[in-house]
Amino acid sequence: MNIGDVVELEGWLVVIDYRLFLIPENYSENYEEGEKVEISNPEIMFSVIDEVLPLAGGNSFIFHRSKALGFLIDVSPIKIKPTALSVEERGGGFVSINLECDNIERYKARYEDFLKKGQSVKSDDWLDYL
Repeated sequence: MNIGDVVELEGWLVVIDYRLFLIPENYSENYEEGEKVEISNPEIMFSVIDEVLPLAGGNSFIFHRSKALGFLIDVSPIKIKPTALSVEERGGGFVSINLECDNIERYKARYEDFLKKGQSVKSDDWLDYL
């Protein structure tokens, strides 16, 4: 794979260390340390939770099956800039996530607040960050 290549990926969309990643369908028990592809614009995690229900607790409020199409922007570690993203709603089909919406500035602000709160809260449960 080369920088600039178009890639199509499937796996589990998850938040790790305040960033958004796609991990393999058959992920290891220690998925946070295993194979993963970073999504270049982590603020879209808030677009995702506006479209699908977040998890009820745990390390990540997003742990959903997902499909992504995008451009490879880094190879070590692998990072993509998505042009299309869909996420499976629990008990339903895949929902398309709006990546170029009017709310992107609001999502960036929410992401900045999320990062700030993460510096003061030490917990393994994302609900403690609310």
